[in-house]
Amino acid sequence: MKRNLILFALIMLVSVAFAQLKKDRTAAYNAWQKPDLVKAKEAIDKAIAYPEAATDAKVWYYRGCIYLDIQISPAKAVLAPDALNVAYEAYTKAKELDTKEDFKTEITSKLSQISGEFFNEGIAQFQLNNYDGAIPYFDKAINISKANHVIDTLANYASALCYEKKAAADTAFLDKAIEKYQYLVDIKMKDPFTYTTLATLYKDKGDVEKATSILDQAKTLYPGNSDIIITEANIYISTNNHAKAVSSLMIAKEKEPKNVSVLYAIGVTYDLLKNDTRLPEEERMKYFNAAVDGYKETIAVDPNYFDALFNLGAIYYNKGGEVINEANKLPINETAKYDKMLADGNNYLNLALPYLEQCETLQPKDRNTLASLKEIYTRLNLKDKLSAINDKLSNM
Repeated sequence: MKRNLILFALIMLVSVAFAQLKKDRTAAYNAWQKPDLVKAKEAIDKAIAYPEAATDAKVWYYRGCIYLDIQISPAKAVLAPDALNVAYEAYTKAKELDTKEDFKTEITSKLSQISGEFFNEGIAQFQLNNYDGAIPYFDKAINISKANHVIDTLANYASALCYEKKAAADTAFLDKAIEKYQYLVDIKMKDPFTYTTLATLYKDKGDVEKATSILDQAKTLYPGNSDIIITEANIYISTNNHAKAVSSLMIAKEKEPKNVSVLYAIGVTYDLLKNDTRLPEEERMKYFNAAVDGYKETIAVDPNYFDALFNLGAIYYNKGGEVINEANKLPINETAKYDKMLADGNNYLNLALPYLEQCETLQPKDRNTLASLKEIYTRLNLKDKLSAINDKLSNM
């Protein structure tokens, strides 16, 4: 008899506890429907604390709904800054407990919404350059989609971008960045950028053969794409194979004669070739003129292309300085030759001036531009301009 009384008492306690859970669960639901998120949160937090809640799919489903609404409400910061993670955990628990699949459709839909929220949170962190903070959000978006047998291409791409940025600062992350971009290539993400980035990452790792292989795949999928060709040229440049680089870029130029990236890359490649001291002087001069033409063609398409303007000014400036320095080495009795070389050197400096002055207009605080102008003004004895540059440099 005593045993039966104890058992009856226990049953009554469980019944009372479940009744209280049900009461608070209903209160949470009603407040959520109004909507009164403050009261809804208070009631659902109370309901979830009962031991009986551990096996109740409905209470976890309501918790997910309430916290998801908090996540997208202006009151999030006050009510629950971590609402998104709480909602995710609640829906995951509800899905596990919902053996009768009463909420299957709703939970699937809500988790899809949460995936989007995770992605947005990741983007917000990415824009703050907080890549470590962004990655977990993107990973959760990826995992939610994966659980639904869907590939979230954008979230995978965003995660890869984060690791690419981290690898740029620390080569320890190169392998992880490569892994992420390789996955995008494997799932055939329709964007040539994935291939060019992956190839560049392999190049940065020192695996030029793999980088070239990736670009060969890309050229098959996207024939004539200028970004792929420029990446290929950059790999050739990095391995001092400048002739192949020029060949690749000329193919791109034929397809897109007004593409400033291609035109600029051609100028840069010839600029590098002219510095190859193994070549005869005549050939180096040929490349000097080709570099000038490449930069001029770039500027003709985009008159404010700073790098092309600066490089064109620099190529004239350096040539002028080189000729003047050689003139200064002449014996004192070679006056005529000295005068001729000095005039040639000054002519190169004068050719540099308009391009470097345009650079100063575009980026008034660029120290490299100002230092180059100062040197030219000094050599050409342009006192007023030199004084203005000195004033600007002293005030920086």
